[in-house]
Amino acid sequence: MPEQRRRVFATQTGRISKVVNAPLRYVYDWCTDFRSDDGKFSRSKPSWRVVRVSPRQLVRIGVVGNGAKDPRMVVELVRLGPPNAWHKNQIGGPDIDDIDYKLTALSPKRTRISIVIVERWMVPTFPKKTDWVRGSSRYWDELVRAIEARYQSGRPAKG
Repeated sequence: MPEQRRRVFATQTGRISKVVNAPLRYVYDWCTDFRSDDGKFSRSKPSWRVVRVSPRQLVRIGVVGNGAKDPRMVVELVRLGPPNAWHKNQIGGPDIDDIDYKLTALSPKRTRISIVIVERWMVPTFPKKTDWVRGSSRYWDELVRAIEARYQSGRPAKG
């Protein structure tokens, strides 16, 4: 049986930029500390399994809707680019994402995170670009608050 190709109904690119009141190294360590409890910031609350392939590569497998009859699986391939970048390919659900993250030090205790998201929608009905970018931006607002709170508390970025 020949391989069936999935149709891409739309490709959209979104950009998000946030300023974090914490040093670049702290922000990088916090953002790249991929763990099984990472779903606590997401509305869908996925459960994650993290497999470290090498010091700079990992695979995350997420299951959304664990109690559902047909839960959705998400697979993320992550390539780390210390000290200030990482890339994620996310496969699963209605879309395929390529996401680039880059950190820039604005001062010793302020960091800009720049995110470029390329969404490839594999279903004919998908959100407007403004809606998913707005949702992603709100999600990152929550993450920025969490990073800053942890930094201000004096706790380490990892763990």
